Amino acid sequence: MVVRFIQKYGFERRIILGHQTPIMKQILLSLGVFLLSVNAIAQQTGDYTITIATSDPSLSGDSLDIYFHVPDTYNPSSPSKMILGFHGLGNPNNSDDIRNYLSPLGDSLNAVVVCPDPYLQDQPRSEVVLNLAYDSVMTWFNIDVNQVYLTGYSAGSDVAAQYFFGDPYHPMKGLIWHSPGFFFNPDLSNPQEIPPVCLCSGTVDFTSFIQTAALNNSLDGSGFPYLYNEIPGVDHTMEYPTFTEEMLECINFIDANSTSNVGIEEWKGNPVSIYPNPLTDGANLMLTGLEGDVTIAVLDINGRLVWDKQLKNASSQVSFEDFRNGLSAGLYTIQIQSEKGSLVKKLVVK
Repeated sequence: MVVRFIQKYGFERRIILGHQTPIMKQILLSLGVFLLSVNAIAQQTGDYTITIATSDPSLSGDSLDIYFHVPDTYNPSSPSKMILGFHGLGNPNNSDDIRNYLSPLGDSLNAVVVCPDPYLQDQPRSEVVLNLAYDSVMTWFNIDVNQVYLTGYSAGSDVAAQYFFGDPYHPMKGLIWHSPGFFFNPDLSNPQEIPPVCLCSGTVDFTSFIQTAALNNSLDGSGFPYLYNEIPGVDHTMEYPTFTEEMLECINFIDANSTSNVGIEEWKGNPVSIYPNPLTDGANLMLTGLEGDVTIAVLDINGRLVWDKQLKNASSQVSFEDFRNGLSAGLYTIQIQSEKGSLVKKLVVK
């Protein structure tokens, strides 16, 4: 079934609806279908496709297909997360498949999965597609703009990464860079402005072996939150049994290191970084950006104090050798208090 209507953006939207509930069918039969179409979309859960017939000159009149997965737990009255994903040239090689691969992740996060058709190896037009999809989703769904994750596979990861490391019109919470494609020279000149990045690569991905090695060498230690997630026995694909688990590891890393975790009160000091994050057994915890007299408190997931430290005349970098002792694996909250204000960071202990 196809519904056509015009919105304020100046282009026609042809809404191709997949499975409809009885309530949805009643809406489509109503005389007000053209006025209610946007609200109807925002109420629908499951998998479906929306086709946008654009008028942007760079797209030459091409229509844009956007593939959605909306979890059953989606509630229009409460802001949800969003996962924006782009397929590549291998597996997945279409937006339908990457939407299907990302759907369990969306269900676990109560996140709307959005997979528009990109113009692979044509970054300018792909960025038009990305922005059109983003803007459209924001009009149709209740999305928290601070909870948008960007991901891509192979050549689709090029689209995502070049947008993310360029001058993005819409800032993202973090990037999950899965099975890199041809792009492996991001601009790292302003690391303090780069949100968290998780690079995923299989140990037998010989297609991206050179790109991955080059990326890992340049991203590691560049001064922004970065995780290299090496996946045993996986080649150049998103189709493997632990895909959702590996993606969740990246999401947890992004959440733990996001600047949205900062702020009980306004922080007036230098940017504070915590690494390595996740913290593994035997590693020292490093904090950079601290100065003056500082109090550090660490709380577990239940809010119990499990570690604290007072520092006098702290330098820019502090190392804690005994931090990991006695702490079980999990997510912890680090509260930092000084004359510069108060802030909160998240730490994953493995």
